[in-house]
This record gives sequence, structure tokens and C-alpha cells, in this order.
Amino acid sequence: MLKKILLLWSPLADYSVACMRYLAQKSDLELYLIYQAAEAIAPYDSLDVSFCRQSFVQTAENGEELAQFCYDLRPDTIIMASWNHALYMRISRRCRQQGTYVVSVFDRQWLSTPKQWLGVLTSSLYLKPCIDNFFVSGDRQAAFARRLGYANPYLGYNCANTDRYANLPPSTEKNFLFIGRLVEFKGVLPMLRAYAAYRATTAEPWGLLICGKGELASHCASQEGVRMLGFTQPHQLPTHFAQASCLVLPSFFEPWGLVVHEATTAGLPVIASHQVGATTYYVRDGQNGYVVNPDEASLLRAMRLVAETDDVQLAAMRATSQKLASLWTLPKWADYVHHHICTRPS
Repeated sequence: MLKKILLLWSPLADYSVACMRYLAQKSDLELYLIYQAAEAIAPYDSLDVSFCRQSFVQTAENGEELAQFCYDLRPDTIIMASWNHALYMRISRRCRQQGTYVVSVFDRQWLSTPKQWLGVLTSSLYLKPCIDNFFVSGDRQAAFARRLGYANPYLGYNCANTDRYANLPPSTEKNFLFIGRLVEFKGVLPMLRAYAAYRATTAEPWGLLICGKGELASHCASQEGVRMLGFTQPHQLPTHFAQASCLVLPSFFEPWGLVVHEATTAGLPVIASHQVGATTYYVRDGQNGYVVNPDEASLLRAMRLVAETDDVQLAAMRATSQKLASLWTLPKWADYVHHHICTRPS
């Protein structure tokens, strides 16, 4: 008999659908999907979820109908996006009482905020009745899960669409590349200042490609050496990776940063802030990039180090990026989820 896997999801992203599609290929599973509509700040193309047995978009009007569908389905396993959706939590609590195994995913790092401490204090009342375990991005998120009372969370929730970015030819263009929202917490302003200082002291400076939109777009567009590529759909990323030799992600706050996995899969060295969670998996300082404080001086130093690296060393950095990225791929993600969550040993 096929095991019924119910996915209660936030707005869909290309990478999450790619993961789900691989999971749906397991012959002993059938997937059911409920998801929220896309957000205006991230107008991605619509995604094909026809691999699911049934799928529904959750709206303000159909919550009760969807809840009843879930109760009648009696899924073997629920995988739920976070725990901040009241409807999903209600469904998970009721289904868990019926024998469903419930796993919630999240990518938040432990920051010791009052809200997080409240979560710790109320976990036994609010989380434990609804959630059996967590599936988190990495070690920083696992530390949070353990504080919530879950001693052995599953690891590796975030996985790039590695099929799309693997085996790309190395770039022949010398450009830094930024991908993300053009807002202050992404570290855009210190990156621009560092890049301007770098250009001022370099005879043949690299360019800076910027993919994204946001309130700081005009600051970016006015700077010498910057080329604006606008909001980028996932299928366009290989083209942009092929135009660059190093990703820069200088965020002040970045719970994970999937673009680091995407870029390293494509073979790019990475300059990233220490705040970026994905650096713990995919960046080795001095080997395939640099993990730095998100300030002008630190970013300037890292840009100079990468730009002054000769082609032989850059090729070695690319190889290291690809090796680290290959430790977590779509097939490995699906195998892990299938074995440890969907058909977990008793």
C-alpha cells in the first residue's frame, strides 16, 4: 500500500518543487500538496506540481474545506512549513491524534530573541501536541530545535535545484555577482562601498553584476562598474552564473542563503557574511571563498583576495565549491527524506 505524504507548504519556490518532484518518484509514496499563493515581493513563474496526486492552493475562504480533506485523507506523514500557520498547526494536531507522523521544517537560527525564548517556554504546550520532529537546514537551526525540546532534528531541509546548476562550464568573465533583494539587511550598502574602494585601487577591476529588486536599486544602478540584471527567475540563474567568477552575499541577516548552494553547485567561489547559515556547509575560508564580517573593510579585503587570485587557483576554488555542493543533491535529499521521514524505521 502506498504511503500518503501530505505537504503543507508556504508559497512554492523552484527548489522546493524540485525536491518534491524527486520525492514523488519513490514508488511507495503518493504526495498531496496544500500551499499558499505566491508573494508579490518574489514574483516567480508558476510551477508545475502535477507530480502530486492532488494539490490545492490555500486561500482565506477554503481553510475549513482543506482541513476536512486532510482529516479524511489520514496521511501517514505530514511535512509542514514552519509552525507559524494556524491552519496547518490545527491540521497537524488533529492528524497526529489520528496517528500521523508530523515533521515541521524551518531555517531560523537561534538568536536568543524574546520571541524565541517564548517559543522555548511554551514548546510543551504549543509545539509538542502538533509536531513530532523538525527538519532543519543546518547546525545553527538544529541548535534552535534542541532548545525547543527536539533532541535529534533531521538535517538538510534546504537543497538547491542541483540538476539545474551542475556541470556548467566555468566562466571566462571576471565579475562579482550579487543575487537577492536590494534592501539594507542584505548588506548591499557596505558591498557597494567596498566595491567602489576596490575599483579605485585596481587597474583592471572586475565588474559587479546585481540580480534583484528593492528600495536600494537606484543606489546600485548609479555606481560605476555595476550592471543591473533585474529580478531573476530561477531558470535564468545559470546564464548569470556563467557571467561571473565569484558570488558575494554580505547579509546582516540570512538564516540560510540557498543561493550559496546554487552558486557552489555551479562552481563559483563565494564571499559571504558569517551571518549566512549556508556557509557552514558550503564555504571553506581560503579554499573556495571567504567568510567575513559584513563591513566595508572586510568585504574589500575579500574582493581583492579573490580578484588577485590567478586562473589556476581560481580553478581549484571552483573545484572545491563543486565538491562541497555535491555532498547534498536532489537525489540525496529525496533518499534521506524517504528513508528517515516517510518510511522511517520504527
